[in-house]
Amino acid sequence: MKKDLGLKELLVMGGALFSMHFGAACMLFPVQWGKDAGTALWPMFAGILLSGVILPYTGYLALVRGNGTFLSLIQRLSGGFGTFFAALTIFVIGPLYMVPRMSAAAWAAIVQLTGLETDSYLPAIIFAIVFYLITYWFVVNPGKVIDKIGNLLFPVLIVVVTAVIVKSIVSPISDEWAAPSFTQNPVVHGFLEGYATADLQCALLFGIIVVHGILNAGIEEKAVNRNLIKIGIVGLGLLAITILGHMIAGANTGGTIDLTLSALYTEMVLQLWGSFGGILFNIALVAAALTTAVGAVSSTSEIWEEILLEKNKRVFTYRNFCIASCVLSCIVSFADLNTIVRIIGPVLDACYPAAIVIALYYCLCRKPDDQTKLRAGNWAVISAFLISILQLAVRYSEMFDLGWDMLSRIYYAFPLAGYSLAWLPVSIILYAVISILKPHS
Repeated sequence: MKKDLGLKELLVMGGALFSMHFGAACMLFPVQWGKDAGTALWPMFAGILLSGVILPYTGYLALVRGNGTFLSLIQRLSGGFGTFFAALTIFVIGPLYMVPRMSAAAWAAIVQLTGLETDSYLPAIIFAIVFYLITYWFVVNPGKVIDKIGNLLFPVLIVVVTAVIVKSIVSPISDEWAAPSFTQNPVVHGFLEGYATADLQCALLFGIIVVHGILNAGIEEKAVNRNLIKIGIVGLGLLAITILGHMIAGANTGGTIDLTLSALYTEMVLQLWGSFGGILFNIALVAAALTTAVGAVSSTSEIWEEILLEKNKRVFTYRNFCIASCVLSCIVSFADLNTIVRIIGPVLDACYPAAIVIALYYCLCRKPDDQTKLRAGNWAVISAFLISILQLAVRYSEMFDLGWDMLSRIYYAFPLAGYSLAWLPVSIILYAVISILKPHS
């Protein structure tokens, strides 16, 4: 047994962690952010760095300080509600939203780039089946997941990302950055954009994969947390660099490409690299989609096993959950991508505030196992979740024209509701008040 990872192991695992986060939201969004920011790029990046990189890092710190998994941390804090919340989160990050969104997005990009037009569902079905068979191969051994991603997918991503960023700087599409497309303060705008990626939830889940990789590398148990912190710094440091690089690439389009997200990225690489750029983009997008799908399937299956294994040790196993997740994700991926994002995406957003409270509690609370602090933290988590459910109801009301005007008036009466941060002052106040109240004897 050894105390620390070697440099190569640290880079491989840090690269794998970067890859999982990069595929979740940070491949396409930064180019869009850069295009929108234009001359306000640097202050906007400062806001994104805070909410899209530093905040997710608190997820790994929380796992270290709480010395447990996402499930054990939330159960310690909120008991039965914690189990419910963990199950809801992993359903959405797993087969109901994030995982099928990855394969659907990869297929949509291939169709856009190749111009494939067919009335047959067969090509999409074959692609999805192959995608999830590969995903299962990556996740079947939990101790090897981080090494497989780091050794096989990370090199592909880093080569393509470097090629796109360097080419966009050396031969920019436009010599001038456009004016910002928004009127909001760029730091605030960047913070809200980074906040919307929900990467903290991924960090709380991906941590268990990284821990398995650390133990599989022969690190003694008492040194796991120290190495997890190092891997987090490497992985999220790479993420910060690539976000900035892609934002510069987006700004260097100078507003000349009137497209968004994957269509914007595709057109940008086509202008930078020609048809070869399109091939690069497809390879990178499929690799990025795989890394996130692998990370989500493996981590959520681990937590399902943690929740249910004692009920039936033959049925509720990690491998069976991986199979079920891949099959269900494959089925859901046949739904329209826009439908997946529109219907299920807001549920993931509703889970985010409570996850933030959990991470900040374990990062900032000096005595996280103190009963009074736990009680205060429990109310802070539950209040954040309830306000997020109220916001979710308002969003669905507006989306489907349900006419729930009273709910809208209630929600927008909260401070910071316009920034989707109505939960923040309520959770802080509840935590502070309950922390100074003594429990009844």
